[in-house]
Amino acid sequence: MISQFLEEKQVNMVAAVLAVIFVVISIILGVAGGFMFAVGDLTGALASWGVVALFGLIGLILQAIVLYQWSAVINQNLSNTQQMFLYLKERIEDPLRGEIGFFANRMEEFTIPTWPYWVYLAMYIISLFTGWYALLFNLLGFIFLAFYINNIFKSTSKVSNLKNKVYHYLKEEKGVSLSGEVYRIPSRNIITFIILSVITLSIYWLYLLVKLSSEINNYVKSDEKMRKEIEEVFRAAAQA
Repeated sequence: MISQFLEEKQVNMVAAVLAVIFVVISIILGVAGGFMFAVGDLTGALASWGVVALFGLIGLILQAIVLYQWSAVINQNLSNTQQMFLYLKERIEDPLRGEIGFFANRMEEFTIPTWPYWVYLAMYIISLFTGWYALLFNLLGFIFLAFYINNIFKSTSKVSNLKNKVYHYLKEEKGVSLSGEVYRIPSRNIITFIILSVITLSIYWLYLLVKLSSEINNYVKSDEKMRKEIEEVFRAAAQA
């Protein structure tokens, strides 16, 4: 039985959307506080900036949760995929058997490292306390964030190729009824990501925070669905 690794973790979309909302509100209130200060309303400005600090902190925490979930969800899927391949290797008696075993052993190569995420988070926190140097630390942070995201694109793309090869073989050669293919997370140019995030004052980044979270969920859900279909076929064959 393979039910023990059919369920996938998913990125919390509510946290992703709320992170964007809190950041946007904090930006609006920050601008409002600047206008208040300009017209001499110091009390209003300080109150507004206090809310900005609170909402900014909440937004940061939510972003950190979502970003960490990206790698956690994909790495869990890699583990599930490895178990699936090993399961198939034990039950397929033809030349692809060895290749599936080879694919299973490669899964660890595609694990998403989390250290770029932690460096990005550290750079972001440091930027909050460095005054004019904040822009430099933010830029450095985005470079590590881009590296983190690029690892996600590379890993999911390569693993999707392996999965689709195996699933296509099961469908065409073994008569396993599978609906569709594994959803592919669209790759994005990392340099373009950095440039767009900088010139849009992180608006593009906020968009990608929600968009990529949704794409990762579609990726793991589509794979989970196909694994369940495979389980049903092999279970029926074992009972026949």
